[in-house]
Amino acid sequence: MSSHHSRPAEDRGYALLTTTSMRLLLPTLLASALVVSPHAARGPQSDQVARLEAMQARDPQDAVVLFHLAAHAIAADRTAEGLRWLDAVSRAPGGLDPSFSRAFRGLHGDATFEDIVARIRTRHRPLVRSTIAFRIAERDLQPEGIAFDPRTRALFVGSFKGKIVRVDRRGGVSDFAYVSRPEAPRVVVGVRVDSARRHLWAVVDDPRAFADVAIEGAALVQYDIDTGTSLATYRGAPGAFNDVVVAPNGDAYVTNTTEGSVWRASRGELTRLLPAGSISEANGITIAPEGRVLYVAGWHDIHRVDLVTRHVQPLEAPRGVVTGSFDGLYWHQGGLVGIQNGIHPGRVVRLALDASRPRVMRAEILERYHPQFGGMTTAALDGQSLLYMLNTQSRSFDATGAVRPGETLRDILIVRLPL
Repeated sequence: MSSHHSRPAEDRGYALLTTTSMRLLLPTLLASALVVSPHAARGPQSDQVARLEAMQARDPQDAVVLFHLAAHAIAADRTAEGLRWLDAVSRAPGGLDPSFSRAFRGLHGDATFEDIVARIRTRHRPLVRSTIAFRIAERDLQPEGIAFDPRTRALFVGSFKGKIVRVDRRGGVSDFAYVSRPEAPRVVVGVRVDSARRHLWAVVDDPRAFADVAIEGAALVQYDIDTGTSLATYRGAPGAFNDVVVAPNGDAYVTNTTEGSVWRASRGELTRLLPAGSISEANGITIAPEGRVLYVAGWHDIHRVDLVTRHVQPLEAPRGVVTGSFDGLYWHQGGLVGIQNGIHPGRVVRLALDASRPRVMRAEILERYHPQFGGMTTAALDGQSLLYMLNTQSRSFDATGAVRPGETLRDILIVRLPL
């Protein structure tokens, strides 16, 4: 770990569908529509397809597997096969929707594809319960992570512009910290508040590390939340970090999506809690109130991690309950709530947990298809409500960072959803 003190101066096997931190700064990879990347599912693409086909044979109605089989087929220019898999997605339980996935961008306008999407949306109508809580006028911010401070009621938003902004309780927006320099571009992904110790934790990544696990581009930065002073920076992990959670004792746990692992920052040291490959596409992360169990989202399942034994176990779920691809994941009243994207344009889902064993009992969709939707990533709990960014607008930018022709940027909207 390196420490310093300063004031602020100025969609692995299926990463390209689900890893939100790659959406803008690695657009050339995302635009390729590949769903295979080298960090979580080793071996040639044919091996990965074979594994998916084996999973599909065990459960022909597994919508997440069907979705990824479709993406593999489209990436291999087998359009007819991909559309057949997507038709199966539309008939399977779960309500998955491929319309916002980069993997299927080339199918937009195809009559069969549009019919599939229309059938999905006919069965799963918009459900909107949130209200606009805050606006950020910096329309090209490209926000990713969001955190809430219960003491001051301020929000902190990480961004692909390489900075963190603060939104006060009245909606005033100011720059909190800068992490990027022209000679060393960096992005801020997950952020989380440790209100008891008055710290803000931020995941800061070298964007090249999402594509190359050999690059030690991951960092976890600890700030004084009241002054903006940088207290410590934890480095030394390969690949790129994604989301972070803080335990009751002050330890921070962070997902490494590139290698499919979880790391811990504790007492000045950064160590790997779980080895590479433990949780493919490790993304959203939360912790139970007693501080002994993590819940970590992967491409297909949410995993329960015992911090004492380090035992990792996917949560069981009833048939038709989709627990894959949660970008943001949060503990709330004995269950989980989070943002599910990649396999859907973006929806808020609540999962009721079985208190007697690692099992999801049921799922409830809290919000989907908001009319002002423009890309959803993570969220933050504010008591009995969830605050989340409704329109990150990452799809409005091209590979150079310029706004795509025909796109008009809007204010960033943060909405409040009652739980």
